[in-house]
Amino acid sequence: MSIMKSFKLFWRAIKSTRHEMWVSLQVLVATTLVLSLLLYIVEHNAQPEVFHSYWDAMLWSFMGYIGDPGEFAAYTPITFWGRVLKIACALVNIAIFAVPAGLVAGGFSEAMAEDKREKELMEMRECLKKSFRRKQAKKLQLVRTVPRYVSLTDIQVMQQMDTKDIIDAVRSSDEFRLSNLATALPDNRSPQDRLVIETIPKEGHTSYGCCIDRGSNVTIVAPSVYHEVGSGKFAYYLALFGGFNYISKEYDDMPGEYSSYYLMDEEHSTHEKSEFLADVEKLSKGRDRWMIALIVADSVHKEDFHFVTAVKPELGISSTIIDKEEFDRLYQSVAEVMKSDFDLESDLDERYRPMGSKNICFKAGGGKDCNAFTLRVDWDIVAFDMRHERIIFTMAQLIAKVLENRDIEIKREWKTPGFGYIIEKINS
Repeated sequence: MSIMKSFKLFWRAIKSTRHEMWVSLQVLVATTLVLSLLLYIVEHNAQPEVFHSYWDAMLWSFMGYIGDPGEFAAYTPITFWGRVLKIACALVNIAIFAVPAGLVAGGFSEAMAEDKREKELMEMRECLKKSFRRKQAKKLQLVRTVPRYVSLTDIQVMQQMDTKDIIDAVRSSDEFRLSNLATALPDNRSPQDRLVIETIPKEGHTSYGCCIDRGSNVTIVAPSVYHEVGSGKFAYYLALFGGFNYISKEYDDMPGEYSSYYLMDEEHSTHEKSEFLADVEKLSKGRDRWMIALIVADSVHKEDFHFVTAVKPELGISSTIIDKEEFDRLYQSVAEVMKSDFDLESDLDERYRPMGSKNICFKAGGGKDCNAFTLRVDWDIVAFDMRHERIIFTMAQLIAKVLENRDIEIKREWKTPGFGYIIEKINS
């Protein structure tokens, strides 16, 4: 261990115990003040010239702690109770140095243990990364994609890690997220809890998640991937394959208290959420631009894709779409191809109610400053369907063809082996 690191650990020990040291110092000072008062009371009559005032007694007590180098209190009590109080002050004198020393020693041990644990967690995070090796997508020309999720059991078997180590490694990292796969199934299917780990894109990292500007007129927004298992991969690869901008909210800033889904509630807004919405507006603003908010849909309807554009009448607009003709072409293309190629159904403004004022599509200026719509994808497709990569690629082709009048090609980096999401070289 280097000298610099030793000093850092020592300073960490002091910082971690500063509250306890401050409390102990207050107690010891208060005890000394009380003993000084008692000493003045019992010694004043016996030695009035020595313990002339309470200040003399207090000076004697405190100077004794540092050995009285200036001999400001070179005298001693002569009464029985005065000598008893002298012994009590001597005990406090020991505590004055022993208590902080013990606290610092304990803090130093904890700092060393934390440093050792951090090294272990670093190794464990590297093991977790190995669980997210990119695999060949089925029937997609050797394209390699990251797994949607990996179960804790698989990680325990593959990496020889126990549950506590896995959870600690996830909690100490911003690259992984713990999820429950049971949330992807409706209650009528009696889902069993199954803990899984998801990985988070490192590219375009922000305080709320991920923001990638690819210079496209289309922006894929995933506002609630932190509690929608598998939707992060679906949205990420839809944007990657199509060459679209990508924004995802990967972290829940109010866990256990408030779930925003695709709502932007100003009452619960935080710095991270405001930054998220600002980035959405930045990349999607423009009457020729398109924002697609991708979220999951409960598997209770016969349709698999739900397009939502309608707005509540009281908000002054009827739709978040400006170019309705182009949107109609997109919807018809997606509905026809998904039905013919995958036997998947689509609907438009049928199963879900019109958007309110808190909906991200409306908040981003949909219908006024940009074209925006919500695409709700059935959770079975997002979390379980083995064809999901081909579905994503096909949808990306359709969006690029209709909204940007271009074809997409498989890029070399999509085929590279490795772990986690692909790191692209984006020209700013």
